[in-house]
Amino acid sequence: MASGRHPLRARGAPALLLALLVLAGLAAPPASAALQDEGGPRDVVVIGAPGLSWSDVTEEGAPAITSFAKGAALANLNVRSTYFTSCPSDGWLGLSAGTRAAEPRDVTRAQLRADPRALPTCSALPQVDSSSDLTTVEMDPQYWADLSQRISQQGFDAQIGTLGETAEEAGVCVSGSGPGSVLAAVDHAGGGWSGRAGINERCPITLVGAPAISVPSPRSLRSDEGDVLRSDEGDVLRSDEGASKGASKGGSKGGVRARQVAAVDRTVADVVASVDGDTVVILAGLSDDGGKPGLRVLAMHGADVEPGWLHSDSTTRDEMAQVADVTHTTLALAGLTPPDRVTGRMLVPVPDDGDYEDRRASLVDDDAQLRAADEVIPPFFRGFGLGLVGLLVVAGLVGAVGPRSRRPVVRRAVGVVALAAMAVPASTYLLTLTRWFDTPSAMGGFVLRLAVIDLALLALVLVVVLLVQRRWPGDEGASGGPRRAALVAVGTVAGVTWGLLAVDLLLGGRMTMLSVLGLLPLDGGRFHGFGNVPFAIFVAAAFFLMAALASPFVAAGRRRTAALVVAVVGGATFVVDAWLGADGGGALALIPSVGYLVLAVAGVRLGWGKVLAIGVATVVGFLAMAGLDWLRPEESRTHLGRFFGSLLAGDAWGILVRKLETNVDLLLGPERTALLVPVVLVAAIWVLARPDSAAGQRIQPILAAYPALRVGLIGLVVALTVGFLLNDSGTAIPAAAALVLGPALVVLWIGSARQGARS
Repeated sequence: MASGRHPLRARGAPALLLALLVLAGLAAPPASAALQDEGGPRDVVVIGAPGLSWSDVTEEGAPAITSFAKGAALANLNVRSTYFTSCPSDGWLGLSAGTRAAEPRDVTRAQLRADPRALPTCSALPQVDSSSDLTTVEMDPQYWADLSQRISQQGFDAQIGTLGETAEEAGVCVSGSGPGSVLAAVDHAGGGWSGRAGINERCPITLVGAPAISVPSPRSLRSDEGDVLRSDEGDVLRSDEGASKGASKGGSKGGVRARQVAAVDRTVADVVASVDGDTVVILAGLSDDGGKPGLRVLAMHGADVEPGWLHSDSTTRDEMAQVADVTHTTLALAGLTPPDRVTGRMLVPVPDDGDYEDRRASLVDDDAQLRAADEVIPPFFRGFGLGLVGLLVVAGLVGAVGPRSRRPVVRRAVGVVALAAMAVPASTYLLTLTRWFDTPSAMGGFVLRLAVIDLALLALVLVVVLLVQRRWPGDEGASGGPRRAALVAVGTVAGVTWGLLAVDLLLGGRMTMLSVLGLLPLDGGRFHGFGNVPFAIFVAAAFFLMAALASPFVAAGRRRTAALVVAVVGGATFVVDAWLGADGGGALALIPSVGYLVLAVAGVRLGWGKVLAIGVATVVGFLAMAGLDWLRPEESRTHLGRFFGSLLAGDAWGILVRKLETNVDLLLGPERTALLVPVVLVAAIWVLARPDSAAGQRIQPILAAYPALRVGLIGLVVALTVGFLLNDSGTAIPAAAALVLGPALVVLWIGSARQGARS
């Protein structure tokens, strides 16, 4: 994990060592074998504690959990189910299935589109009394069959009962007690080999249900204005009026949440006192707590586990895992082979000599920053979008309104504001290095610190422009003066943004994970590499960087040099996105777009034959890359290799359909502005493809001012269109790219307009 609290762990390799990286990946032994090979199969106890977060784990409020965690390997647990906010039953069903699963909600698809983050009404968990003498656990067969069918239709091919079925087929039993455990203990038919309830030495796997925490934390409460939240004990907390009351009640010794945490602590103490040192105990906060989504507790203790971090092969991170990883790990440690339908991977302890409190504080901070980012994202995008539209309107009025003598000053001001806006995405990534989230107002802390970082970046860019202008004094030609200053400014911001994301991935991708323009891991879609939003910003920055670098060479007639520059930057962009970013859809988007740009700046005319060749090269390149990833050990594959495997198995169509349905849901969801994305893409393609049209003629002056801009924009639009069509949530790709694209075009337009006025 790359943070200030413990050492960096590099996950990537430089582009020049790509071949060695692939060979090393092919030769690397499966990481999941690490703990299994040390002593053979182990007894495993999983304590499911729905709603438990690391902020709940204190010496005063949870002494047993604290003592347990000090000797354990730790991580945050992502508990996203098929719905955005998970219920306790979802966590146990996900543990049972080994993939995302959820008790079906009484809500239609249209209602989910209208309010995808609506808080659910969670049903009570079934209870297995630990004092009973049951030797088996039986569910109502009809209920279980109906539940299984409805869950299997949720889009993740989940089969509840997988954990219990795997144990039964191996001839071993699963013991379970406490609320919810029966949901994960039974097999596909609803029957279970549970032995005697409670800790049973005859069963290698024991599931213990701790009482669920159902009162949201104060941070969740403060953003739920008007919602009434009721705990199991009947206490009512209402925000915003009740948020402070809930916070004080939850923080006091007699508060509702404190009492629930204490009940979980007693369960942990009982389990730890009942097992021997060779038993592996896993504590997992399996679901959300009735408020906003967040990260939950995950800790592994016992046997040969040393204090430190808990690495997940499914997230490729040391500090974050998924519920399905707990299923895989439980079966593997017990000496059983997890079925292919279990999408989780092995949890591997990573020893760390640092202080336990530092590890816990780092996990608490990650959770707090992601929760705060989740609050900030909607107003940030709306505010930036409105500001961008306003900037474009002002820029359009500059040449038509006001005294002619004032227009140069107004143009400069608009250009500087646009340049600052273009630097905002880079600033959001640098913002993650601060504690902006640790403020009374998440939005206030975000805006204030973002403004400071953005102004610092703007000052850096202006210094670079000044140095370039002094080193190479401008003239009135096409390569000098304001026009060149605008091109240098845009190229510098694009280069900073591009380099920042590339270096971050090389060092583990921590900024990319935590930023409001990052992976949004609370959504459960991505935990490493590039998601749709970082990909869009990275690619937009890359194409403006290539256009800025190539334009002077094209203007000077040095097209071979321009093509070489584009090939180097474009190739590096592909390597970073495809290998460090593990981005299959991005690779498909970059091969044709970069290929086109290289040929275009080289002056090669594109006929249908060359277009077809680019298409073939795209398909072959993608399959080769995905195939190489598929040849790596199963535990080390990215989603590229897994998609290649689904192609071989004939299951790829279902994945593509789910991506298409997700895009349709976004387009028809509450944010109606999403419908503008395909409209704007079609309009951009039309204008760039038809320069003689009325709209095309209006933008010809800016395209003529920068020789590589038109082909750079065509390449970018190709990349965005392919990304939009091939990625789930692909609607976000063009929208996020506009954060760079819009301000950059304003800066270049101001530069060309000023040059034209002076000429």
